[in-house]
Amino acid sequence: MSDNLPNLDSEYVIPKEKIDYFWENGFVVLKNVLSKEEIEIYRNEIKITANERNKNNDKTFGGAFSQATNIRFDSKGVEQFCLSKRLGKIAADLTKVNATRIFHEQALFKSPGDTKTYWHQDQYFWPLDTNLHIGMWMPLTDLTKDMGLMRFVKKSHKIGETKGVSISYESGSYYDDLIEKEKMEVFELDAIEAGDCTFHFGWTIHGAGVNISNKLREAMVVTYFPDGTRVGKLDNEARVHDAKVFLEGKKEGEIANNSINTIVYKNNGTY
Repeated sequence: MSDNLPNLDSEYVIPKEKIDYFWENGFVVLKNVLSKEEIEIYRNEIKITANERNKNNDKTFGGAFSQATNIRFDSKGVEQFCLSKRLGKIAADLTKVNATRIFHEQALFKSPGDTKTYWHQDQYFWPLDTNLHIGMWMPLTDLTKDMGLMRFVKKSHKIGETKGVSISYESGSYYDDLIEKEKMEVFELDAIEAGDCTFHFGWTIHGAGVNISNKLREAMVVTYFPDGTRVGKLDNEARVHDAKVFLEGKKEGEIANNSINTIVYKNNGTY
């Protein structure tokens, strides 16, 4: 463990009704996953490392946010957060698997005036042959609705792949039409505190609003998949890229078990 950083190996117990909600709706909000003291310390580690990575980078996805990916390799503190047993066990418990691996992580900082994060499905990018690839989104400071918070389309994970497109104005319009056609319900956070988090399935349609505040929206994302998962079809540029960068070049059909895809939690029981 890195010096002076809180140990995140203690267990966070998820009520059964929260797990049931996750499977039914495709996302869940969890409170107090990290304490105020814990998230403040790790926020400093994440922010320093992300700012160093972002100093020469432009905004991504049409000006939605600044994105710093795989920064755990730049900081032992960030690595400790991303590979923590507490977060890994939550991912395993939500997906009802015995062992889970990290796929990637990224700091997403949405500045005042940054545009909306258009509707999308993460699994469009993710090259893994599983419906149990999930993502965690955790704010590093207390956030209010005007800062551009997460929004999810309820039960959209049950539709699966919709032949959508990458995050863009086109994806926003595409999914707006789908939501209207299928009469789907949208859930949007009103506020969320530092150390709370959301989890969602890879096929859950989601996005975020415009940051109309005068504050920086700071969030950290970590994504997970079950141990034993194989690489799926590399049938678009995004999946080819992600297989190369986040799976160290694994090919279609191979087991995604590279050293960078660390097992973050494993138990000996069964679900």
